[in-house]
Amino acid sequence: MALQIEEKPTGSMAVVERKKDWVVLVLRVVAFLATAAATLVMALNKQTITLVVATIGNTPIKASLTAKFQHTPAFVFFVVANSMVSFHNLLMIAVNIFAHKFDYKGLGLVTVAILDMANVGLVSGGVNAAVFMAELGKNGNDHARWNKICDKFESFCNQGAGALIASFIGLALMLIISSISITKLVKLKSTHLQLAQP
Repeated sequence: MALQIEEKPTGSMAVVERKKDWVVLVLRVVAFLATAAATLVMALNKQTITLVVATIGNTPIKASLTAKFQHTPAFVFFVVANSMVSFHNLLMIAVNIFAHKFDYKGLGLVTVAILDMANVGLVSGGVNAAVFMAELGKNGNDHARWNKICDKFESFCNQGAGALIASFIGLALMLIISSISITKLVKLKSTHLQLAQP
């Protein structure tokens, strides 16, 4: 009959664990702010311009064109992905603050690590799809005869670039957070293996 011994961190180990928890909490807050900023900046990205399309005699004929993020499915996916990752980080911030009252016995660490990895993939897919469309809007594609639009919709492209930068910052922070989550999980497993050995 094997005894199960639950060892709680004591002394300097407890201080290191609390410090790591605060580091993860701060990283999550900054990642939340970055992905929320990317969501809001891209969702509010809209520009209308008026162009002269023809001239009849001395009278110019004008047309108004509007660029919105909803016009490109990649930008819609970008907004949805960043908003979902923002919600995930907000939820994990709440869990990080209030989870000390509950004892999940490792299940919480596994769930958090899996959700963190899923959100890394989600935000990565969203930002990379948006970068592809942004590059197409900035430079066009001569082979397909797609003209660039950033020379006409400069404000739209600049605001979109800001959203992409914020999302890449959020992606980098999510990678770091995910690495920390997996490291905690591996340390927990090695601790349990050491305690199980006679």
